[in-house]
Amino acid sequence: MASACTAPEFLDLCDRMGFAVMAEPFDEWREAKVQTPQYGYHHYFDDWWQRDVAAMLERDRNHPSIVIWSVGNEIPDQKVALGPQTLQKLLDVFHDMDPTRPVTAACDNIAAEPTAALPEFLDKLDVVGYNYVDRWRDRREKYYALDRHDHPKWRFVGTESTGLGGIRGDYAEKPVFMLAEQPSNRRIEVEQLQKFIQTWDYVSGDFIWTGIDYLGESRWPGHLGSAGCLDTCGFAKDSFYFYQSIWSKTQTVLHVSPHWNWAGREGEIIPVVCYTNCDTVELLLNGKSLGAKGFAFPRPGMIKAWPTYPPRADAPQTTADLHLAWDVPYAPGILKAVGTKDGQVVETVEIATTGAPAAVRLSVDRAAIAAAWSDVAHVTVEIVDAQGRMVPTADTDLTFALTGQGRIIGLDNGRPDSHESYRGNRRQAFNGLALALVQSPQQAGEMTLDVSAVGLTGASLRITAA
Repeated sequence: MASACTAPEFLDLCDRMGFAVMAEPFDEWREAKVQTPQYGYHHYFDDWWQRDVAAMLERDRNHPSIVIWSVGNEIPDQKVALGPQTLQKLLDVFHDMDPTRPVTAACDNIAAEPTAALPEFLDKLDVVGYNYVDRWRDRREKYYALDRHDHPKWRFVGTESTGLGGIRGDYAEKPVFMLAEQPSNRRIEVEQLQKFIQTWDYVSGDFIWTGIDYLGESRWPGHLGSAGCLDTCGFAKDSFYFYQSIWSKTQTVLHVSPHWNWAGREGEIIPVVCYTNCDTVELLLNGKSLGAKGFAFPRPGMIKAWPTYPPRADAPQTTADLHLAWDVPYAPGILKAVGTKDGQVVETVEIATTGAPAAVRLSVDRAAIAAAWSDVAHVTVEIVDAQGRMVPTADTDLTFALTGQGRIIGLDNGRPDSHESYRGNRRQAFNGLALALVQSPQQAGEMTLDVSAVGLTGASLRITAA
């Protein structure tokens, strides 16, 4: 997890939860960025950098979650004559105040055109940090290999790389307000880079942009950057399960998308994508098999004596991608995915065509919170059909009411082009979901959240503050 100089509470959480953090203080040194010619930090760098660096290191260097420091993100000084000199001054302070951790810089102009980061700048770094290593020419395919050959003593880390992102529950080819290429193109970009990182251990890791959606970097009518694996509510997108499938070593992952509500498109081909760490997955539509598929990456080589192969080699290997895919003629009903490992079924998931919205369903992350302004409950709102299945296309208008010792401090749905207020008592669901944040004042007691929608059965949920 990459982090700018931030709240100590954030680092406390990272310490407890086991996140590895790269912490950095600067977005500018002496050279201005295009976005900040008048008000950027470059106006204050010479007077303040030593005090700011010292304050950050003295406060944060005892956090075990911090594994590496970065002296700056996309600093224009990386390609100017005085840049290496400025970098050396920063490195001296970082190394003096914390000799235990390496120092990098998140460089976005390595091999850039027409002006690239200076070799003497990069040579000074303990670890060379790459923002978008695959941005320029044949690096699209060769990544770090070119610099590994030319600079065999360099250490490498991806300080910012394209994340899979996407809009939760939206399967349009390309929403007009996204600052991104086609989702299928992005999947190729992300998967190819991840395969390289998993293959070559001289690349120490990769920070994706980004973990959670955020305000900004969008096109009207959007107001959210949709690069995250989680939306602004914290709801998981399909991309969340992609990363879980390639990183999880102990938990079985089997996730299928899209939803299966495509009325009016009967007989049309719907691409079905599966993210999994199973060896093989068989897909069935209404009980009829559409075939079993499996991974050929990493390809299993022989073990022990010739010609002994591991069990995974006996499974069908149909793709070297990091996802499985089927082209399915749409028919309403049930998509079923059956995952196997070492020839045994280990996981099964189903996606059903749902009925019309019928009711509101509520769940909460914890039903008891502290009687303090600092504590909140996260209430998930689902729109479900008569059988209790979440309706993945429902954008129902919702009304919220809270009684008792508390208040609603925020409403959200994760929709990038929603212009509704985050405050108040009304919010649309987006693709079947919405979120309410309920805060307790300093008085103990109970509160009840009621959520209603015209034509649907409403729901209530009780929260206790103590």
